Amino acid sequence: MASRAKAAVIGAGPAALAAARRLIQHDDVGVTLIAPGGSADLLAGVLPVLTSDRPVDDFRRPVSIDGVQVVAAPAESIRANGVQVEGQWTDVDVVIAAPGLALDRQVPASASTTAAGSSSGHAMFSLWDLDGAHAAAPAVAAFERGVIDIVISSPLYRCPPAPYGLAMRLATRATSLGLDLQVRLSTPEPRPLAAIGSGVSEFLDSAARSSGVEIRYEWAPDIEAMRQGRLVSVGGEESESGLVLVIPPHHVHPLLADLVDPTVGFGQLVPVDANGCAANGVFVAGDAVASPFPRASAPAVMSGLNAAEGALARLGIDVLPTASLPEPDCFVDRGSGDYSRIHISYPDGAPPAGAPHVVIGEATPAATGGFDDARQRWAELAGD
Repeated sequence: MASRAKAAVIGAGPAALAAARRLIQHDDVGVTLIAPGGSADLLAGVLPVLTSDRPVDDFRRPVSIDGVQVVAAPAESIRANGVQVEGQWTDVDVVIAAPGLALDRQVPASASTTAAGSSSGHAMFSLWDLDGAHAAAPAVAAFERGVIDIVISSPLYRCPPAPYGLAMRLATRATSLGLDLQVRLSTPEPRPLAAIGSGVSEFLDSAARSSGVEIRYEWAPDIEAMRQGRLVSVGGEESESGLVLVIPPHHVHPLLADLVDPTVGFGQLVPVDANGCAANGVFVAGDAVASPFPRASAPAVMSGLNAAEGALARLGIDVLPTASLPEPDCFVDRGSGDYSRIHISYPDGAPPAGAPHVVIGEATPAATGGFDDARQRWAELAGD
């Protein structure tokens, strides 16, 4: 190669970080990582931040990978050989886009809204990132009597077990503080994590109910009503509530909107070839990819590595592929600092041909149940 190739990686989630680390192993490639703020966030931090048990900075850290240039700004547009940032196009040889899924910031209409004319007079907050959790934390801390609603807006969202963990965390907190609270979880799904198997569905349902959580399945919220601060089902059932915590609709990131296949992944995901390449020549990785695996860290890392290896092949750099199936771990918050670990493996091959093998662990403290180790792996992925 006559000169050093240029690679741009978009995002700072596990897929982007894994891709950048794979690319930088080769001296012939210069890597630029582009992400708003130049920082990486750990989604698992949403729950302890929301309940004021941990600060945001415990789950956010600047990306610092030896040899990788970090641009702390959002990418505005991409093509197979270029990236636009702050109105300026930069030509590169390959682009790996792993911006994650975008949250609908208009559900509810603002970070906090009170429904005009509603008999419940509730406050409503949009969650599922660290900033949303931080904004809602004072309201959660001050709320001592009534119903807390956790509302899953649509079937596509990051970290599928986490809403059940959030409900258990809030219910356990209410019990420990002697508060007169009822925690209610509403979801449009017929049961949780149906694609993984009935064992996981039954576990989450049983664990949540045993913590005192009320669950409403196949309860789809009226999105337009939530934009106005009202909690109403699509069937017209209005809920009396004191505090509403909304997991907003997730959409494909605007950078990837033209690549979506409306027939797969709730019409919000991007099909890629075996090398992680989308139809426009951009390599795509992470939550936005149409994949048979759950939206968790291990599958994201695998897709980032796959995209990086596809990019290296395009550059004419021979590499040994990381040919393995992911083994996702999902940590379910049980409240009081305990977590249950859901470990998924694929001994018979990838879905749909191979069925997942699932092991569900007992509730154990974060330090012994694997949660702290997972957080440390994330921290090491983000920084040297």
